[in-house]
Amino acid sequence: MKNFKFPFRLETRSRRAISNYKLKRSQLLKIGLFLAIVILAVVLRFYKLGQNPPGLYWDETVFGYDAYSLLKTGKDHHGVTLPLFFESFGDWKLPVYHYLLIPSIAVFGLNEFAVRFPSAFLGSITVLVFFWVIKQLTKNINLSLFSMLFLAISPWHIQFSRAAFESVAGFFFFMLGLYIFLIALNKKKTFFFSISFLSFVLSMYSYHAYRIFTPIMILVILLIYLRELRKMFSSLVIPVIIAFVVFLPLLTFTFSANGRARALSQSVFSKSEFETARIYFGQNSKIPLRFISGYWSKPVYYSSVAINNYIDHFSPIFLFVNGDQTGRHSQVDMGQIFSFELILIAISFFMLKRFDQKAVKLLLAMLFIAPIPAIIVNPSPHAYRTLQMAVPLAFLSGLGMYYLFLNMRVRVVQLVLAGVIIYSFFTYLHLVFIHYPRKFSADWQDGNKQMVEKLQQFQEGFDRVYISNITQVPYIYVLFFQKYDPQKFISEKGNKDTFDKYVFTSDDFDLYNKGRILYVAPPWKKVGGIWLAAANDTNGQHIYYLWEINGKN
Repeated sequence: MKNFKFPFRLETRSRRAISNYKLKRSQLLKIGLFLAIVILAVVLRFYKLGQNPPGLYWDETVFGYDAYSLLKTGKDHHGVTLPLFFESFGDWKLPVYHYLLIPSIAVFGLNEFAVRFPSAFLGSITVLVFFWVIKQLTKNINLSLFSMLFLAISPWHIQFSRAAFESVAGFFFFMLGLYIFLIALNKKKTFFFSISFLSFVLSMYSYHAYRIFTPIMILVILLIYLRELRKMFSSLVIPVIIAFVVFLPLLTFTFSANGRARALSQSVFSKSEFETARIYFGQNSKIPLRFISGYWSKPVYYSSVAINNYIDHFSPIFLFVNGDQTGRHSQVDMGQIFSFELILIAISFFMLKRFDQKAVKLLLAMLFIAPIPAIIVNPSPHAYRTLQMAVPLAFLSGLGMYYLFLNMRVRVVQLVLAGVIIYSFFTYLHLVFIHYPRKFSADWQDGNKQMVEKLQQFQEGFDRVYISNITQVPYIYVLFFQKYDPQKFISEKGNKDTFDKYVFTSDDFDLYNKGRILYVAPPWKKVGGIWLAAANDTNGQHIYYLWEINGKN
């Protein structure tokens, strides 16, 4: 009997050892994959961050200089002490990104990398938070890893994470608020609800689109988890009060003239837009239908525009082929996400019924609510205002991948798909790091840094420096790239038209017989003076010429 039991126990222990080994190996593999995805996300967002995109867009530049001014003086460059809302170029910006920039500029200095660091950092962290959100919702680590991978390599998310876009901060704080809310449901603690609601409010203080998206999503979340929340009502009272108090200044600002300025400047709901569309229809429609233009009403017209703009964001052309046609918002030569994801997303809809339906409702609600902030503005579709679509799309792509690689045992399909994914990914890398900087440098006002460098080389000895306004706001580039003392700019009451010896002029301004002048003009401008140098963009194209007027070189 003993001879029988001994080998039996040995065999059992061996099986347990093998089982434990397989379990540990599986866990290590998942940890390794998790770390690899994190590293990939960070590299894709930080590699050549200061050089690509080429040049700083003017919004990035004013973010940076305002933060620099706050760091040095406690005021923005308009002289307002610790503003809650920032005056920009004809509109007003929300405060979160400006204040995130202060430590970045304190550490890295006033440069392109520092201005883009918060966006790249928060974009990378969002990938982590997304993993935790999906894990909380589905309790499925494999699905969480696949979903995380697709957000990590999402062209949509990478595009905005590599520049100083406020939407990335808004996106991060919304996702963080959602994750902490899911934890709070389990912990039933006032503290977690407080942090969650404050994070939601911070998303609304980050970018204008989240003033619309976040409140609607909060309402949806409360409805989905209403049964659970009823049981912990007492834990919600204090967090709601705190969040409302913090939100109140933003609510007041939203209904002010300054708060509406941005939306009104790009709104499709304007009288001129309505009249233009009505006249165009009347002139171009066939005779039997032409009479309709005389009976148009604004509610009908505006409703049709809003519906069309909403539908635009689900267009396969926008998502999988061409993307947003604004060069700053996409690669243009490909969709907002990879074309192969169309197959994965289609497959995913057959899998949704297998998961917790509250999680499914939440993620689908995000997908269908995300375009709402963009329906009232031009152009359409608008990738910047709808960045939040990237999360549910990444989840659906991850779900399709999860099914094909873990549930479907057809090796040929898996190998073909793996090949397509690898090819598409490396094609994208070529586009973003080789092709894009050459093709879209003008979209990023490339050449202004080089102009300021030439200015510093030649400006000594001139009575005045006149700079053409061809980039609309060249003053901010002179301030930024010279690291001009913000206290001096404020005390001298500098503005976009003049400060120190700099004057920013229209092209027909009379420059002659006004002392020895250094004139910075576009290459096509005919100037009566001595040519000094050219300021080129990173592709070698002439952006400015520097001229000496009323003097000798």
